[in-house]
Amino acid sequence: MRLTRRGLFAGAGGLMAAPYVTRASAAASDEMIGEMLVLGFSGASADAESAQGLARHIAAGRAGGACFLGHNTRSKAGIEALTSLFASAGRRTHPLIAVDQEGGVVQRLGAKIGYPAIPAARDVAAQVQPAQAKPIYAAMAATLRSAGFNLNLAPVVDLGFEPKNPIISKFGRAFGKDGATVARYAAAFIAGHREHGVLTALKHFPGHGSTLTDSHARPVDLTPTWREDELVPYRELTRLGLVDLVMSGHLAHERLTGGEPATLSAKAIEGLLRRDIGFRGAVMTDDLDMAAIRSTVPLMEAVVRAIAAGNDLLLLSNSASPDPDLPLRVIAAVKGAVADGRIPKGRIEASATRLARLGQTV
Repeated sequence: MRLTRRGLFAGAGGLMAAPYVTRASAAASDEMIGEMLVLGFSGASADAESAQGLARHIAAGRAGGACFLGHNTRSKAGIEALTSLFASAGRRTHPLIAVDQEGGVVQRLGAKIGYPAIPAARDVAAQVQPAQAKPIYAAMAATLRSAGFNLNLAPVVDLGFEPKNPIISKFGRAFGKDGATVARYAAAFIAGHREHGVLTALKHFPGHGSTLTDSHARPVDLTPTWREDELVPYRELTRLGLVDLVMSGHLAHERLTGGEPATLSAKAIEGLLRRDIGFRGAVMTDDLDMAAIRSTVPLMEAVVRAIAAGNDLLLLSNSASPDPDLPLRVIAAVKGAVADGRIPKGRIEASATRLARLGQTV
């Protein structure tokens, strides 16, 4: 069955009129869990069965949004039909429709398919002052908004002081080598996006700039290389009220995360980020399908541990072994973990409250 804009609204119409924020005070529900899921999909057109399936999950309250990867961004027409499909599927709020659009190597909406090219962060910082960077990123956000996106999985606030870093420095993804410089350019990036109503996500907490390992490929231990300066962007941008979301990284540190990936660490999220730094907004995981997690922890266990650690949104590219019923399996696993105490009482409701606040801005 092909899902159309009209069909989605007709199917969900009665529910869309119901109160939204009051549900945060109720017991954890399937819909609360579903809204925590930002899912990937296969295909590059709105007719793709995987995209249609994800739209049905969004319409049924089993998913809170969609994330576009490179294989989903083959043409402007395909991208904009897909974002329209997912936006139409929203029940009570706008679904999160996310993409990685940093500039440089990491820009899903690039010149090859007719979008404006944006320089890498390193090049922007080398060429202009932070105040002059804001118009660059406002133009980026305008492009994203017109294409149907409301969440940019950027800016990178990792520090670029390790020249041999294989995933940040290698591709010029860092604005600078010190926390203060990175914070100033990230503030310009965020301000430009806010002008056009596009949310941003700081990544990769607590810092991916020092390592010689790529967390896409294997687990990463930051303990020997991490520097305290890597927290400066998070502290400064939180102080300025400029943080919409923080993305937790698959990055372990003996002291900061208790030796487990920050994504799965309450010590990192509830302790360092929320209690120490003072961030009160929503936290999302990096993709739980990445090898750093998948190679060591079964997916459903990772989901449960990520929520228990304090993440409010789970990013699941659903790419390693695509599963059309993934949201159903996640919801069942989370409900079981709430019932047996692996996820603390009130944890889902706390995320619902934070996501309700976030939803008011998109």
